[in-house]
Amino acid sequence: MGDPGGQPKQADPQRIKQHAGDIRSDVIPLVKKAGDTLTKDGNYNLEGGDFSITCTSMALAYPIAIQFAFEDVKMLMTTAKDYAEKIERAAGIYRQSDLQSKI
Repeated sequence: MGDPGGQPKQADPQRIKQHAGDIRSDVIPLVKKAGDTLTKDGNYNLEGGDFSITCTSMALAYPIAIQFAFEDVKMLMTTAKDYAEKIERAAGIYRQSDLQSKI
């Protein structure tokens, strides 16, 4: 079972490399913005006493949820940067393989 158009499959190393750039220019700034939003006054520094007596469960859960969000943003930032590096490396491997196959 081959390509429906009968054309051989090809990889475009330049386009693959552009995906790494897309992650760096589009995804990473959005993750950073999310982290910046969490660190704004009134988000990260709320304490249990900042909630009314009727929101006792929220007073207990909010600090834990904010800490979880901080850790999640750190993990997402690390993951996005790692993906960009790996995609860029893959583009280089495809480019090198393509050059070697033409020798």
